[in-house]
Amino acid sequence: MIAICFSLVSLVVFQTIRVSRQIAQIGASLGDTVTLTCNFTGHKNVSIYWYKVNYGDIIQRVASTGLHRVTLEGEFHSPRHSIIRTGHVYYLTIRNVRKEDEASYMCEAITANKPAFINVTHLAVTGHKNQKSVYVKQISETTSVPLGTEITLECSLTLLEKNKAADRCAAEHSVFWFKAGSQSDPGMMFAARNICDSEPGRSCSYRLSKTIQNPSDAGIYHCAVVTCGGILFGEGTKVELGKPLEPLLIVLSLLLGLCVIVIAILIFSRD
Repeated sequence: MIAICFSLVSLVVFQTIRVSRQIAQIGASLGDTVTLTCNFTGHKNVSIYWYKVNYGDIIQRVASTGLHRVTLEGEFHSPRHSIIRTGHVYYLTIRNVRKEDEASYMCEAITANKPAFINVTHLAVTGHKNQKSVYVKQISETTSVPLGTEITLECSLTLLEKNKAADRCAAEHSVFWFKAGSQSDPGMMFAARNICDSEPGRSCSYRLSKTIQNPSDAGIYHCAVVTCGGILFGEGTKVELGKPLEPLLIVLSLLLGLCVIVIAILIFSRD
C-alpha cells in the first residue's frame, strides 16, 4: 500500500513540471566589439537567419546561412559585421558599435517542418547622453493565471532630470510590448493606454491588457521605450499558465488522501 502511495506522489509531481525561456540582454559602449550567439544544438538540417528588430522600424535581415554558405545582407555586408560557425553555434560579431546598432537580434532556425526562433538577444548601447535622463521601470514579478483570465501589465517612464533635452526625450517616445516564450514565436504589441502624473512630461505609466486565451500567450513580456534614438528595456514580467485541475490529477489527489487515511488507521490499530 505504501509503495502505491509513493507512486501516486510521483505522478502528481510529474504533472507540475514546466520549462521557460527569457530574452538575453547584453550591453556595449560606443566603439566596442560585441558577439551574439545562436545555438542550434538538437536541430538537424536547418538554415539559420538573423534579423534586426528596431522598434517602430522595419525588420531587417542581417544574415542567412545554409549547409555550405554564410551570407551577410544589405548594409550588414560590411567590414563591421562578420559571422562564423563553430560546431552547432553561429557567432555574429559587430565591430565599432554605433548607437543605431541598438536593437533586438533574432536568430531563427528553419527546418523541414516549421520555423522556430531559437533565441532573441537585445543589444543595449550606452553612451547616449540623453538616455541618462530617462528611466524605465517594469514590475518583474511572475504572474500565474488560468486560461481565459485578463491580465494587466504595466511599466513607467520617469524623467530624472529637468532640462530641455530631457523634456524632449520624455515628449518624443513610443512604447511597445515585446513577448518571448518557449511555445510560440516572439511577438510585438503596442500599448496605447497611458497615464501621466500632474506635472506633464515627468512620469507616465503604460499598461497592456491582454486575455490569456491559449498556451502560446505565456512567456516573458518586456516593455520597450523608443526615445532619443535608442531603446530602453523593462526588466520583463513572466506570465505562466496556471493549469486547471485535470480529472486525472483530481483522482490521484483523492487516492493520495485515501492512502494517508488508510496508513493512519493501520498505525493506530497496532497500538
